[in-house]
Amino acid sequence: MMQYETIPESIYYFIGNRNQIPIGNIRELIRGLQEYGPCEKAHLKYQRIGILYLNNSMWDGKIAEVKREIISKFQRFWHLSGLNIDDFVYDSADLSTLQEKVNEAIGHGLDGIIVTLPGDMALVYYRLKAYLINSNIPSQFIRYDKLLHGNIRFYTDNLVVQLFSKLGGSPWVLSMDPEKGSDIIIGTGATRIGRENLFCFAMIFRKDGTMMWNEISPIVRKEEYLRHLKEIIIKAVKGFKQENPDWQVAKLTLHVSSKRPKISGGETEILESTIEELKGQNLISENVKFSILHINETHPYWLMGDPNNRHHPYEGIKVKLSSKRYLITLSQPQQGRYEPTIPIPIKPLSVEIVKHNWIEEDFYQCSKEVIDEVYFLSKMNWRGFRGRNLPVTVNYPKLVARIIANINSYGGPQINTEGNRQLQISPWFL
Repeated sequence: MMQYETIPESIYYFIGNRNQIPIGNIRELIRGLQEYGPCEKAHLKYQRIGILYLNNSMWDGKIAEVKREIISKFQRFWHLSGLNIDDFVYDSADLSTLQEKVNEAIGHGLDGIIVTLPGDMALVYYRLKAYLINSNIPSQFIRYDKLLHGNIRFYTDNLVVQLFSKLGGSPWVLSMDPEKGSDIIIGTGATRIGRENLFCFAMIFRKDGTMMWNEISPIVRKEEYLRHLKEIIIKAVKGFKQENPDWQVAKLTLHVSSKRPKISGGETEILESTIEELKGQNLISENVKFSILHINETHPYWLMGDPNNRHHPYEGIKVKLSSKRYLITLSQPQQGRYEPTIPIPIKPLSVEIVKHNWIEEDFYQCSKEVIDEVYFLSKMNWRGFRGRNLPVTVNYPKLVARIIANINSYGGPQINTEGNRQLQISPWFL
């Protein structure tokens, strides 16, 4: 019989004035934000964002409702008063017209921009997104057809979480034990562009879920993958240490997603040699304790659980497959209160410790800390109030990778963090 346990809910969210809210309790989180505000407010230069929408009288009512909801929620949840939303109306939803209107909006001085498109317009979206990224303008895209058929109040709840974090605010962080877990976690890997090309990424996070530094390589040939993987990790750690020279890295965890890293002659050897080089450059402790974790969504396992919970396992269930591999349930599937109770299995996350340098006596405690850390970091995805089925260390790189890959496929300008400080240090800038 497989062994399982529940990860204890001993961690809280920190919000305004270091007030604590139990993780996963969305109602308490919303109430807490209304009373105490976010962990860290966004500091806006202009106190103004723009909203672009089509010159169509049928749109006016919905856009006005969206604006009211956004302003209200910025005041109630994020304690940003005095924010203005300026209208910029376009006559045609072609790329050149939209880009002209975006330039006009930027010329007025904006902290960020909301672009409303009539529907699914992938080419326009990705090219315009790339243009705004390279212009250092935080952006949020919405679709008018979604506004027509959705609940605007609920829709804007999650939209404003994203927009607030893109503007530089910190909605909430985890209240992690300073003596346990990793000093930094690096989410790293590569994403293919076609059959022959790829780009590498390395994003550094604190264990409280805050992204500290981000590096993305240029698009390179697949034969150059391992060399660029090493270079991009070292570059990211250097950038992080330049910003945080007193930050000691005695415990380091790497989260690798997608396919399992090869033990011999592949990613694992490169990652180990990268750690040695980081030590040689005094970027991490000479005696650093490290682990390399493979975070995998595509595995053959499914879980069912308590019949009193619609046969779903509860969040935080950790199933032991071996001493180095676990399945974790990170979130509950959304289901209406009055929907029939259908026993549907859910897909857990597979977490495997591929490599580590812990001594035998420390293995149980160290492995427990880094595995549990994956669960807690799934509560740090600032895409809305609900957690995600991935830790932020994997989810954010995947979102960035998807955008960059699609920008390339739709003929947009290449995104590179080289010299783009805003993209390097701002969580959720995309």
